Amino acid sequence: MPESRRLVLLAGVFLLTLVNLTQSGPIALRTPEDWDNAPSFGDRLLRKRSPTVSERPGCKEGATIPPNRVNTTKRLIDLRIQMDLYNVSAYIVTSDNAHQGEEVAPHDHRREFICGLSGSSGTAVITKDAAAVWTDGRYFLQAENELDCNWILMKDGEAGVPNITAWLREVLKTDEKVAADPTLIGTTTWQRYDKDLAPIEFEPLPTNLIDVIWTTGRPPVNTEPGFILHLNYSGESWQDKVDRLRAELPKQGADALVITALDEVAWLLNIRGSDVPNHPVLLAYMYVSSTQLVLFAETSKISSPEMQTHLTGVTQRPYDRFVAELPDLAKSASMVLIPSQFVYTGGASYAVYNAIPETKRLLKPSPVLMMKAKKNTVEAEGMMNAHLKDAVALCDVISLMVEEIPKGVRWDELKVSAELLKYRAQQEVNKGASFNTIAGYGPNGAIIHYSASEETNAVIGTTSLFLLDSGGQYFDGTTDVTRTLHFGTPTAAQIKAYTLVLMGHLDLARLVFPKTTRDARVDVLARAPLFDQGLDYLHGTGHGIGHFGSIHESPTRVALGSSVENTFFENYFFSDEPGYYKAGDFGIRIESILRVIPTTFSTEFPDRFFRFQAVTLVPFERKLIDVTMLSDGQIDYVNDYYILVRQKVGAEMTKQNRTRAYNWLISQTEPLMLPEPVNKGVSIANKQVWVGIWTQLFISMFVVFKFY
Repeated sequence: MPESRRLVLLAGVFLLTLVNLTQSGPIALRTPEDWDNAPSFGDRLLRKRSPTVSERPGCKEGATIPPNRVNTTKRLIDLRIQMDLYNVSAYIVTSDNAHQGEEVAPHDHRREFICGLSGSSGTAVITKDAAAVWTDGRYFLQAENELDCNWILMKDGEAGVPNITAWLREVLKTDEKVAADPTLIGTTTWQRYDKDLAPIEFEPLPTNLIDVIWTTGRPPVNTEPGFILHLNYSGESWQDKVDRLRAELPKQGADALVITALDEVAWLLNIRGSDVPNHPVLLAYMYVSSTQLVLFAETSKISSPEMQTHLTGVTQRPYDRFVAELPDLAKSASMVLIPSQFVYTGGASYAVYNAIPETKRLLKPSPVLMMKAKKNTVEAEGMMNAHLKDAVALCDVISLMVEEIPKGVRWDELKVSAELLKYRAQQEVNKGASFNTIAGYGPNGAIIHYSASEETNAVIGTTSLFLLDSGGQYFDGTTDVTRTLHFGTPTAAQIKAYTLVLMGHLDLARLVFPKTTRDARVDVLARAPLFDQGLDYLHGTGHGIGHFGSIHESPTRVALGSSVENTFFENYFFSDEPGYYKAGDFGIRIESILRVIPTTFSTEFPDRFFRFQAVTLVPFERKLIDVTMLSDGQIDYVNDYYILVRQKVGAEMTKQNRTRAYNWLISQTEPLMLPEPVNKGVSIANKQVWVGIWTQLFISMFVVFKFY
């Protein structure tokens, strides 16, 4: 056969094979394992292969099984039986309750039940022959430990990881069906899933399949009643707040509003509850118009005489009637504002959205969200006072650890959490923790949102770092503070890493900026020292914080790449929390709350700028600071901060007769000094300038003597 004909024949065979392969497309690749055997050519097969179970380090042959791994085999079998009964090919389980908040009651931990991941963020998707969990960088290490090998770990944001709908399109046929509970998914998310899955059907299934199979060991719902947050703490009556809200609605293009976020209901009516752990809220909805003010809540939660007097003028309806009664409530409205997802606020569920007539739907962020974020004078001063008391409690516990751990007294992660609860409870109007304490020693500290358990509880020693992230709830404010500690002699590498994180923390805290600056854009200041060393961290740098409310409050989010950017306003409170995490070794995070305040200058721009005021008043870990790495401005900021800490926290400790804590505080807040022989105040940059000047001088002298 001539060579030319042989080449043509081979090309034809190749093209025929290629066509056959490409026509099989994604339908032929129905399971993650199929990707392993798929050819790497063909127009529709050139995509990146999705992650598989076999790629997980903890699921490889011979891998050690973590003690906190959850066996989900029986649960998945039970769920798939229900999926068959309802003719469902894939079922989506979110982390949310019906209010789309970040924190939910244990009774609503459906996603944790089905997959074992206990972190606050994650979505599980179960098909007939595969199961996958999507979560963010805070939980990558935790998920690897807690998920058994029934589960694919999808690391959100990493290269080659498909989103939920892309993966479902890979593993399902076009005539199959995906379902979820419409009360547990926000409207914006539901609409996106529905669009991206097409032509695969996405069905709202009123029967929650997890509720059907979770018949034993499910935590009960809370039965404690709600309570009033009085005017000396709230600073404004609920009647005045409602008047302001009603005046705002026409500006938003609506004459009615549904309120589904628990912290918004709590703030608007000056009521609180205990229905969600660590968040002082009760399960409730509201409907507000110019003539209607309706609260949907369990009767037993608001039935006390004091509460009934407080709520005079508010129509009260049973909690579980909200969605059913929305169509009638909306009859008198021209346009109903339905809260959309916005930063940390999940927005109204798809079930709520669907209950409003289509011609009356206005989907946009809740105006209550913005009203709540800007603290009034009473709230702002309350936040300052709460953080002062909280600093006393935290410093007291740390001083006790500093005293006892080097002597060999046993402290473990769970003990620290328990002691913090006890010491915070000694402070006035404390109402417990604002979130579950993150107390991680050594490798556990590298798990960003680590939660100690009996299986993982580590004894705190003197060789590694201890990351402590905790907070308290008080009638006058909410706190959130992280400090990283060392109870022995740190290594040079530990000191360098800590100092890099501290530098970023300080640079953000001492920023002065135009009032039009967007929150996400200041993130780079906190990361720059780490970037300079080729390092980073997989979480945002800052979040808003509520007043006796949510630990993560919209709208403030300081995070590079954020899809939503907002400006700062006076009396916004938010966190400054850069970190560094070395997997298997240690974690570092330094977090302080900052308050946005105006600053003035005697220039042509006298009122153009904001700056931040320190709210958290807890010393940094002195032995982990390499002062020679700091600039003059950073050193000056720390020393001024320490003066403030001594003045305020020291005085409060003296008032409370906390001698041990006071002595520790004084020892930790001595001024930072550059070591001799370097003169105080000469920064590294200045030293480099002087080296350059002397070099130029010697060169000039050489030229003079050589040529003249």
